[in-house]
Amino acid sequence: MTSTTRLVLSSQLRPHEATPCTHCRAVQPEDVTGLAQLMLAAYRGTIDDDGETLEDAQREIHKAFAGEYGRLLPSCSFVIQEKDALRSACLVSWYEPTQTPLVVFLMTHPDAKRKGCARTLLQTSMRALWSQGHTKLTLIVTKGNDPALALYQSLGFVEETAS
Repeated sequence: MTSTTRLVLSSQLRPHEATPCTHCRAVQPEDVTGLAQLMLAAYRGTIDDDGETLEDAQREIHKAFAGEYGRLLPSCSFVIQEKDALRSACLVSWYEPTQTPLVVFLMTHPDAKRKGCARTLLQTSMRALWSQGHTKLTLIVTKGNDPALALYQSLGFVEETAS
């Protein structure tokens, strides 16, 4: 794994309008293979690419479903599916150490980037979390992942400061 700096960002949740998502649905256990394929495509050639294989990506997705990043919240985790392929996904878990929901993965296929998929999914997750009584959402992003940072900041995420 390469040496990277990660930033912890959080946002206070509030009621807001989410962009309607016509191809959006809740994540399902049957999505594991599609999510792994999406992960591999989404991270390939980016700052987060560590040369993973499909098997590596499948292990990561299995970890998320098994609760290794906190208990997965399927009712707050969404995918965009077009035809028979996943185009974008936002997986959210309940992260016990911080007692907050955590965005485990937010990923978009390169062919679907810059079309608002990640924004729509993250807003949909934020709205679902708010409706379930959550007040804060946390995520971790690689420093230097400027497109992701810009998205998160535009949605009200700010860097957590060490206490």
